[in-house]
Amino acid sequence: MRALAGLLAALAVIGTPALLYAHARLVRSTPSVDGRVTAPPTALSLWFSERPELRFTMIQLLDSTGTAVTLGPVAIIQGDSMGVTVPVTGTMSPGRYSVVWKTAAADGHATSNKFYFVVTAAPVPVAVPAPAAPENPATAQAPTAQPLPNSVVSPSYYAGFSPEFRWAELVALLVVVGVIVFRLFILREAALSADVTRDAADRARRLANAVLFLFAVATLWRLAAQSDLLPNAGSARFASMYVVARDTRWGHGWLVSGVGVAIAAIGLLISSESLVGWIVAGVGVVAISVGEALTGHAAASQHVALAISLDVSHVLSAGGWLGALVTVVMCGLPATAKLGGTAQPSAGRKLVRAYHNAAVQCVTLVILSAIGASWLRLNTFSDLWTTPYGSMLFRKIIFVLFALGFGLYHWRSVVTPEWDDDTRFRFQRSASGELLVGAVILAFTALLVATALPTT
Repeated sequence: MRALAGLLAALAVIGTPALLYAHARLVRSTPSVDGRVTAPPTALSLWFSERPELRFTMIQLLDSTGTAVTLGPVAIIQGDSMGVTVPVTGTMSPGRYSVVWKTAAADGHATSNKFYFVVTAAPVPVAVPAPAAPENPATAQAPTAQPLPNSVVSPSYYAGFSPEFRWAELVALLVVVGVIVFRLFILREAALSADVTRDAADRARRLANAVLFLFAVATLWRLAAQSDLLPNAGSARFASMYVVARDTRWGHGWLVSGVGVAIAAIGLLISSESLVGWIVAGVGVVAISVGEALTGHAAASQHVALAISLDVSHVLSAGGWLGALVTVVMCGLPATAKLGGTAQPSAGRKLVRAYHNAAVQCVTLVILSAIGASWLRLNTFSDLWTTPYGSMLFRKIIFVLFALGFGLYHWRSVVTPEWDDDTRFRFQRSASGELLVGAVILAFTALLVATALPTT
């Protein structure tokens, strides 16, 4: 089963493009893309598929020689939060111009591109044979807008938002959630001896501290990467990070995650003395999940409250399923290994049954929240095979079905029958396969976070 899961993971990696798709796409503009106007515009206006963050938005106007035309400050269009406008304060003459833009929506993902338009000479009386031609007729036919090179956004930004980086962050978050579920619900239902419960809780606490530290480092790195989107960020790294956290919706979401990390750390610190500490850590984990939703697709959705609720439910239930399984394998079963005689199989069976009961509820919530989120993000059922986001989601669903197959195997071979000396090893073997498939599922989730939603 390990070999099969490894093969599936390898196929998923080979068959999945590691590209970051733009999120806030240009919908229309004034002047229009490839348009022709008879007088120099007094302002440039751009509308996007998602509400742009003003702090992350930069617009340049270049003439046919590459010389920049002076522009005023960028502002949100009054009464239309999906658009931005910038006054043209410099002088323009007939010719071909390019508009270079960069922005990011509430999900934090950068978009950069450019388009062209032509300013022709003003109309003249009919007596004149023909209006004046553009400065450079050979280049007056504006080509299709081409993406800007990656240098528009720094390499550190792409490192901080790469699927591999997001995968590690998601793994850390789900394990933290799983540890909390394990301690507050699974251990309680298993009703093991005081010594075993204490040992398992201590192991779970150490695991939670390790992965919470990993998540804290990852989220700080992501803030630093996000600050690279600020125009003229320069070398003032900490100042740019402060501006992002203070002045952007993405930064406000990041602050919620940061507060959640602090609360969870405090809770884990006092969890050795009281169960209250685990409850406090649970509150922190919920805050982290809310912060993750506020910095993802949900924050840019038209139904923000519902989308955030579904994302938070999805993360918490997925952690209660896969993260708790990690904790059972790494902390719960090792704690029962110290028992001798018939006590060890009995304790293992109680623990696995308690996990299975919790996992069934979590998997149900995972499926329901996934259906709700998909309903919000897919326009039609055919988007599953006609759009990059839908095809990525479809592949994720396939691997979720594989993981559910492992769960069915656990129920039939481990949960239902009586335990013997070999049952523990069978469970650990199949659980390893399920977790490998779960790692692939999280890889697809990281790619989905970095993939543009289907257009309406």
